[in-house]
Amino acid sequence: MNDLTLFVDNPTAPAAEPASVVHGAVIISAVETAWREIRCRFDGVPDISVTTPPTAGAQDPTKCSALRTGRRFVRDGHLTMELQVSSGTLGLGGRPMMEGLLHHAAHGLALTRGVRDTSSAGRWHNRRYGRLALELGLTPPARAAKVVGLAHCPLADAEAWSEVIAVLDAAAAVQLEATVESAVTPRAGYRFPIVCECAPVPRRQHVTPFFFRQGPLLCGLCLAKFRPADSVVLPVQAAGADA
Repeated sequence: MNDLTLFVDNPTAPAAEPASVVHGAVIISAVETAWREIRCRFDGVPDISVTTPPTAGAQDPTKCSALRTGRRFVRDGHLTMELQVSSGTLGLGGRPMMEGLLHHAAHGLALTRGVRDTSSAGRWHNRRYGRLALELGLTPPARAAKVVGLAHCPLADAEAWSEVIAVLDAAAAVQLEATVESAVTPRAGYRFPIVCECAPVPRRQHVTPFFFRQGPLLCGLCLAKFRPADSVVLPVQAAGADA
């Protein structure tokens, strides 16, 4: 698994490289590395073309619309899916990122096998999707959720993907260092906004980078982890009970 040493052995980015360039290179390389490992383990998962959005807002990779654009094409005679990933997505952590990639790998299997795994413009994930997710090591929920069906499938055995998850976590650290070096040093007492998943209006609070890095912060209402607000790129938090 030589590809998995890509960021683990080289955890720092060249200081002279602009953050925007490092941002794209780190994201694309990390995701392509993880996807190659998925394809090595599971036959039939199509190739991907990784793109980055114009903004660096954090996108929850466990939500279907966060990564998959729906665009697909044939490249070199092979089916290719487009995945769109931001630097903020990396900042959510390696395990959520891994779950998100496996989620979309299940959609990829549906494409290659001609299986209709969603409806309602791709929002509702049916039982066929659930079987594909289970095949890839995810755990479908016992009951379908409103609007999205069986979309939210956590990773059953994170240890089996520990090396890949480490690559994704390390990529987030590289991106953080590049961003910090290219920005003005924040003033003492600097705080940034974090938000939860409460609907229709997420709860919002401001914390220091040190406080955020200590571990996950859970909302007592929606029970989701607080994440950096749009355009905020921060390091991965310490592991917690919900990680």
